[in-house]
Amino acid sequence: MAHRNGSAPRGIAVLRAILLAGSLALSALVTPWPWAALWLAVPAVVAASLLLAWRYGRPALALPLALTIGSGLLVAFPVAGLRLWHLLWLPLASWTGAWMGSREEGGGPSLGERAWMHVPILVAAFALPLLPGMSEALTRVEAQARVEEQQMLATLPGPAKPGTMRQMMEDSAKLPPADRVRMLSFFAPNLLFGWMVVLVAAGRSLAARLAAWRAWPPLSTSPLAGWRLPDAALAPLIAGLAIALFATPAWWPGAALLLGQSALGYSVQGLAVAHSALLARGVAPAFILLLLVFLFVFTLPVFLPSAALLGLSDVWLDYRRLESPPSGDA
Repeated sequence: MAHRNGSAPRGIAVLRAILLAGSLALSALVTPWPWAALWLAVPAVVAASLLLAWRYGRPALALPLALTIGSGLLVAFPVAGLRLWHLLWLPLASWTGAWMGSREEGGGPSLGERAWMHVPILVAAFALPLLPGMSEALTRVEAQARVEEQQMLATLPGPAKPGTMRQMMEDSAKLPPADRVRMLSFFAPNLLFGWMVVLVAAGRSLAARLAAWRAWPPLSTSPLAGWRLPDAALAPLIAGLAIALFATPAWWPGAALLLGQSALGYSVQGLAVAHSALLARGVAPAFILLLLVFLFVFTLPVFLPSAALLGLSDVWLDYRRLESPPSGDA
């Protein structure tokens, strides 16, 4: 059940917003252009879209619509080296922020529903390997990475021993460029999607600080035990399976993204089910956290698939609706 906390004092809210913006700016300084701009631009548009949609409703959709049109114009008439894979994140993050803001009234969305609101960004990450010119861009990234690896190898002590960083880098350098580019096509969508999720979370946090500064009601929060993905979240899982089985290899990076992120989402749902069941039986939250960390560290190959299957079965069985607090002989 979503709940709301009291607003932070305005001074503390402003200080937290400044610290958050400062950390994002520092991250931008060590990131190449034009990716560096996204560290600040994505949280800013998420915060603005969320707050505007929350306070003004449908008219606030003008912001993500304007960003969509502007990005389309920059794709048609590129400037400053901007390409489609640089530009598509900003309008889609804005739509995600507006979606979150439109659901703030009435207690706000649960964690699972909030996770599902990243689906526009998931669609963009899915399409990433298929975009025109993306293969050539990944080829250039691989060539630059190979040069940097050679430079690092020259500084590492030798000879290489099994399991050392030098050995792993030498094994990587021996791979054919085509194989490394193929690996990047699987890695890049997941990396960019994860990065955008972090930036959206930063934008939501920034929106919460701005709301406190404006003395607005606080943004909704929700406990981990309430994580439950909507039924529509089965669509990426089913699509990923269908693509992996029936589509050509060009579509496999997208299938891997859909399957991997679906498995992650349902793993968290499985953890939420276990967390809720233990809480209902009076287990201390600190002990639950230690138990889950212990299982994650020492039984990872079994723990994650088990959690994912538990979360997936919760779609039909809805364990938290069935469970009741223990009493008497129960």
